[in-house]
Amino acid sequence: MERPADTVPYRNIHNRDRLVYLTHPDGKVAKSLCDEFIAHGFQVSMVPDRSGLTRLMVLRRPDLVLMPLCDEAGEIDGTLAALDAVRGQHLGIHAFLLAPGGVRAELIVAVVKRGASSAFSPPYAAGEIIAAAQELFRADIHVEASRDGAESVTVRGFGTLTYRERQILQYVIDGSTNKEIAVDLGLSYRTVEVHRRHIMEKTGARNTAELVRLAIES
Repeated sequence: MERPADTVPYRNIHNRDRLVYLTHPDGKVAKSLCDEFIAHGFQVSMVPDRSGLTRLMVLRRPDLVLMPLCDEAGEIDGTLAALDAVRGQHLGIHAFLLAPGGVRAELIVAVVKRGASSAFSPPYAAGEIIAAAQELFRADIHVEASRDGAESVTVRGFGTLTYRERQILQYVIDGSTNKEIAVDLGLSYRTVEVHRRHIMEKTGARNTAELVRLAIES
């Protein structure tokens, strides 16, 4: 019997495989947030700007990105482009935006529509931001009861997939068959089957249609 861990305390150990990419023009803000996320067990990579963030994201998928809502001129075009890159991954990447003081409401609406999970205003409360991140990640925690009545807590979701599993998942989203995936990646048909089974188990999807829906909606 399995159930979501709604009543299980969220602990720092649940963050050990969570990767955060962080960029902000104010070095003190970036350093403060970075230190706090690390203190809560996250892996954190600080990058100089949004373009660096999107380049790094292609090489290794993060679970969360934090970036400024506007540039120094108050424009959000770069942020919207970065959000499009995040959504283009289709792998459950969350985006938090650090808004400047007095930001216009229509800018917040624009970035939320583009896929941002939350936006935070200064002074940025690291505890509030981390709590919001952990609330999102709680959905990946599941409790499974064994036959002897003991319960084990496991972390699931797209963040638990290996590089190869994420690679194969993208092929599945694109509609490729196992045979096509095997040929394209130089793998055996059986190996692709095993990877797909692991993907289903880690994400909790019951079938391919649900897997694709979860990936697109995440």
